Amino acid sequence: MSESALHLEDQGGGSPALIFLHYFAGSLRSWVHVAGELSSSSRCLCIDLPGFGRSAPLPAYSVHSVAQAVAQFIGELRLENYVLVGHSMGGKLALACAAANPLELAGLVLVAPSPPSPEPMDEKERTRLLATHGDRTSAERTIRTITRRPILAEDVAICIEDNLLTSPEAWRWWLAQGSREDITAQAKRVACPVLVLGGSDDPVIPPRVIAADVMSRLVDATHIEIAGAGHLLPLEAAQEVEMAIRSFVARRCLRTGSGPPRL
Repeated sequence: MSESALHLEDQGGGSPALIFLHYFAGSLRSWVHVAGELSSSSRCLCIDLPGFGRSAPLPAYSVHSVAQAVAQFIGELRLENYVLVGHSMGGKLALACAAANPLELAGLVLVAPSPPSPEPMDEKERTRLLATHGDRTSAERTIRTITRRPILAEDVAICIEDNLLTSPEAWRWWLAQGSREDITAQAKRVACPVLVLGGSDDPVIPPRVIAADVMSRLVDATHIEIAGAGHLLPLEAAQEVEMAIRSFVARRCLRTGSGPPRL
């Protein structure tokens, strides 16, 4: 996959660059508030994953194939060092990318991530979603179901639009296969520092899943729980997410010259 095959928004400047991967049925627009703030001091690159937003779908899907497409895309950007940030589905994909331990990767941030083990998705909800691709009423219901804090009306509108833009191929893949894939062996190979953010009231990836299925699989990880927040942390708790990423990068991800991360 060539660089032009994935849609990208690039803003700000500075090193390390921050690369953002979005949640299932979302797009790079979900990072508008977080990346908007962080771009005052960092280069922020937000990507539409294959089959989401304005990026074309892949011929065949798996966690490996999507992660490979993202890794190739990042490689073509020729960044000296970067931090990978993934939300929900994007968290599992970010983990798969980080497991290869590219030399330029300085850190990993997982925001309400789908765990490396099969995601404990409610089967009635999985069936509902598989049957309602492209349905606006279903998209509206999903936003109400997964959030706990209020989000701006314009953000709700974008979430619904992005949901409806998702390609049928990407939609079916994640619900039927991708969310069920097990990459726990790869997760244990991640060598860079990791920050895990979760919402205390997240109905999709609750704290018990973060503890049992995410933190336990990682070698060097710190966990921050955001009180009263649901699953859409980049929109529900943008300021807390931005501040946590900023602090993590400053403390764990800055490099001196071409050496390893300064711990």
